[in-house]
Amino acid sequence: MAQLWLSGIISYFIGSFFVIKDRPVGHILDFSKGYLTMWLAGMYLPSGVSYLLASGGVLIGHTRPLFYKFNGDTTEALALGVITFMSPPFGLIILFFFLLLKFLFNDYDSAVFATSFLIPVLALKFFRSDSYIIISLLIFGSLAVQFWPPAFEKRLKPAIFTRAAFASLLLFLLLLFYFNKYVYKGFGVQRDIIRHGPWQFKYVAITFDDGPDPVYTLQILDILKEKGVPATFFLIGKNAEQYPEIARRIVKEGHSIGNHTYSHRSLIPLSARATREEIKKAEEAIKKATGVRATLFRPPRGVYSAYARKFLKEERYTMVLWDVSAMDWAELPPNNIVSYVVNRVKPGSIILFHDSGDLVTFKGGDRTSTVMALPVVIDELRARGYEFVTVDQMIFLAELMRTEEQVDENNSGGDQTH
Repeated sequence: MAQLWLSGIISYFIGSFFVIKDRPVGHILDFSKGYLTMWLAGMYLPSGVSYLLASGGVLIGHTRPLFYKFNGDTTEALALGVITFMSPPFGLIILFFFLLLKFLFNDYDSAVFATSFLIPVLALKFFRSDSYIIISLLIFGSLAVQFWPPAFEKRLKPAIFTRAAFASLLLFLLLLFYFNKYVYKGFGVQRDIIRHGPWQFKYVAITFDDGPDPVYTLQILDILKEKGVPATFFLIGKNAEQYPEIARRIVKEGHSIGNHTYSHRSLIPLSARATREEIKKAEEAIKKATGVRATLFRPPRGVYSAYARKFLKEERYTMVLWDVSAMDWAELPPNNIVSYVVNRVKPGSIILFHDSGDLVTFKGGDRTSTVMALPVVIDELRARGYEFVTVDQMIFLAELMRTEEQVDENNSGGDQTH
């Protein structure tokens, strides 16, 4: 994860340098700076989150530079460089639309402001990646604030929106840090929540979230079949409805399944009714697709409300989290995923992978790195003496160990009385 943050920090420093006010020369330099920053981020770490942090870093560095002698500048050319890196046709359309408006109205700032509203619309058409869509929204907000028409300034000052935009970015970064440090590394011991199995045996459970997916789940199933490894799949209800044959194959090949909500909505802000609906609709969709009623549940992003926890107990679900994340949600290169998992696994670990999903949504991400890393992870862990079980089997082992410990305590207590 430190590599991702470094991508953003380096990009901020790049954005802080070479701020030139002269428009013809400055625009060429700014465009190059935006494009090359994204290119360097890809060379350093080709990940959606890396691109997101790099774009945010260079935009902030350009408008809020590190050194006081630089006053910052507008980001239209730099933003075009970032967009062109993500999609050259997208960049050309934006440039053409801007030039057309400038020719028609002969006003540079108004042309940029109007063109900025085209960016989020085209982003939803051009991009499947959540990261690229978020970058496009960040650019739209930045340009709309900087080129706010003078006629509106008396009613709503741009400074308000500038502060809101940077506050939103800061909130996003804090949330990213929170999920990495606390959700993905553990909240601690919770007796009614399974995060790992017994440490006495060198067993690990591989789990996958957000499927089934018509591309990556099938490839993962092929790998698991070839390696003879059982796994546990936490299915999205909507995906199970759309790809029931893949859900059936998961069960048919001996893997366990779990409920991962119907549409991957975070449980904390939901009402009691919406929480029940997310869980029960997924349950029905999964059962209809597979013929099996899931008894395992994993909340999206590992967070849950007090009501969700209570309702899951009433419905006789076992909540399953994890103690090792592959960090594949960040679309890290395969070797990074392998080292991240192998170096953190211990006896009883429950490993989190994703066979679908993206940074925000439950589908659309690139899980190629997960597919490439999985067989290497399996081979590396086997070489270290680990065996693979499903979460159901892990829970059975934990209950067995707990029963044996209780028997030992009773026997020890009985010996002391005689």
